[in-house]
Amino acid sequence: MSEFRVKEKMSRFLIWTIDNHPGKLIGTSLGLFLGLLMVTLGFWRTLVLALFIILGFVLGKRQDDHQSITTWFEETFNKAYERK
Repeated sequence: MSEFRVKEKMSRFLIWTIDNHPGKLIGTSLGLFLGLLMVTLGFWRTLVLALFIILGFVLGKRQDDHQSITTWFEETFNKAYERK
């Protein structure tokens, strides 16, 4: 019976935290996750993994927004080519 109360209190606290401090919760969780990756994988591997995650997010967001992924690639690489 006591274990159930602890789980219920933790659930209420987590819901309260999500409602009142979502940025702090996300930032803390992301910091913990990246810190664990740095310790286990090292700096460079973590950096490469983070870049792939960001790329995947950007491509997935474009897909969700019904925007062409090929258009994004063309715009991005044309800008880089025009700078030279």
